[in-house]
Amino acid sequence: MRFTPKNRAQRAAAAGVIALAVLGVSSCSVVNEQATVREYSPSDGIVENVGDAELRNLLVVSNGGGEAGRLLGTVINTSDASMDFTLDLGGSNLSWTIASGDKVVFEDVTDVAEVTVASVDVLPGTGISADASTGSETATLNVPVVDGTLEDYRAYLPTPSPTPSDTATMVPSDMATETGVAPTESAESQ
Repeated sequence: MRFTPKNRAQRAAAAGVIALAVLGVSSCSVVNEQATVREYSPSDGIVENVGDAELRNLLVVSNGGGEAGRLLGTVINTSDASMDFTLDLGGSNLSWTIASGDKVVFEDVTDVAEVTVASVDVLPGTGISADASTGSETATLNVPVVDGTLEDYRAYLPTPSPTPSDTATMVPSDMATETGVAPTESAESQ
């Protein structure tokens, strides 16, 4: 047995039902923003544009508390001319001349002084204020600060973080002595 609409009204109704079903199934992208077109930072650093300078994954690695830090990330010159890019943060005025279409990858800079932040007064996990300038445009940034908790950043710390052997060992109070060392079994048996 075949189902075929016999008149135009039935055909139009069937076409309407099919159109509504297709619209109902595919309309999510009509009213909702697609996540794949949203720009975001895939790292711990920030993504910003200052004029023709594209800043990608910019962050500072430091233990904080006034210690020095190291700048990581990339600055890309998208203009048709050479650019002087400066970054003022943590008492340091860092600057680079970037050729047209070229970039500076701070992790690859061999002279560490070019990417050293003199003093990071904020704690890791927060942000340090920075002024970025291309000469024609300036922007104030909140650059994230991370420490050596993650192994990937540990090598970039200007001052090494304490190793587990450098830290104090906790001893239960009922086992502690004046010297802070728990007595050994041989000392207890005497």
